[in-house]
Amino acid sequence: MIGDRSPRLSPNPEYWRGKHVLVTGHTGFKGSWLSLWLSRFGAEVTGVSLAPHTDPSLFESARVGDAIAASQIADIQEPELLAALVSQAAPDVVFHMAAQPLVRYSYREPLETFAVNVQGTAHLL
Repeated sequence: MIGDRSPRLSPNPEYWRGKHVLVTGHTGFKGSWLSLWLSRFGAEVTGVSLAPHTDPSLFESARVGDAIAASQIADIQEPELLAALVSQAAPDVVFHMAAQPLVRYSYREPLETFAVNVQGTAHLL
């Protein structure tokens, strides 16, 4: 088919082999899965995130911390600490998944949600 834009079902593992990857939010559900996949593809994954918020958590159940190169429990709202962690990881690729994603919570705590989602992103950049 000309111009076929069908998505690939799996990423190219060779691309990730040996890459230094930083994943913020690696203790969350999607961040945990992403970290595991990247690690299986041969990437050197460093995760930066708050401690898991659920019990049990996928992060703990799947032993994500044991599968990746480094797991740092830290708050992206601490710019100096985040800068030091990014510098130490020296990533080739960054997946920024740290966020306050709960809509109802964001209505109750709009300033906290803004601080995490917007200012946290600015600190990472």
